[in-house]
Amino acid sequence: MIETFSLIDKQINELKKRLLNIENGEIDLESIIKKYLSQESKMIRSVVSILYFGGSITEEQYLILTATELIHNASLIHDDTIDGSLTRRRERTLNCKYDNRFAVIAGDYLITLAVKQLLKLNNLEVLQKFTDTISKMCIGESMQYFSKNKIPTLDEYLEKTQYKTAELFDTCLETVSFYSDIKYNKFGLNFGIAFQIKNDLDDYRKGINLSQDIKDGIYTAPVILLNSVEYSETAIEKTLGLIDNYCRRAKSDIESMSDNKYKRRLVEIIDNLCN
Repeated sequence: MIETFSLIDKQINELKKRLLNIENGEIDLESIIKKYLSQESKMIRSVVSILYFGGSITEEQYLILTATELIHNASLIHDDTIDGSLTRRRERTLNCKYDNRFAVIAGDYLITLAVKQLLKLNNLEVLQKFTDTISKMCIGESMQYFSKNKIPTLDEYLEKTQYKTAELFDTCLETVSFYSDIKYNKFGLNFGIAFQIKNDLDDYRKGINLSQDIKDGIYTAPVILLNSVEYSETAIEKTLGLIDNYCRRAKSDIESMSDNKYKRRLVEIIDNLCN
């Protein structure tokens, strides 16, 4: 759905270099983590942040983007371990390749790397916001765990989606704005919710027998809006309507921004979520 655009290739490539700049003296862990981080990734949190702030990224902002990507990858490792997933990005998951114990260690280690990046900023407010966000991500995962095999209400689903996904978008953008003249509102929350609902819809569109969420007893927007665990075009249409609602909010959030190539590319990404 989203690729790295030539418009910001320089910034994304610099960020990738920073993610792989891991030296801890423990060769096995270091090599495994570097291989994991080098896998194909949308890096969507960093992409939208770089576009939002007009492509010019300071050293402080790179530290925040690096920490954000590390936290996101840690959450993926933990999610895969909890769900017993076997593949991620067309590669075997760490819990599959090794075991759950090592996967938990690897995820925790990535979080420590993220904290080290944030500590370089010497900014307590940034550190507090990321700490609060990691806590919310854990709460969101817990909410999903305890709602397995039950169809939640739409409000419960949206709250879980905000906690698990959108909060990290929001915190990344908000803290990057601390080192920018560009003001930030709540674009990350609205975009992040739309982004996750679209991911959930893509999984549902695979069909009931192929949907990983349904196999895991995780019922997302299409099932909730239909109030039934079955495949339905009506559910898809209703879910697209929900996504469109949040996309409209995200567009409204950036309406006052100067019209330039970065804003136009950001609008294209938002529009891609509505298909």
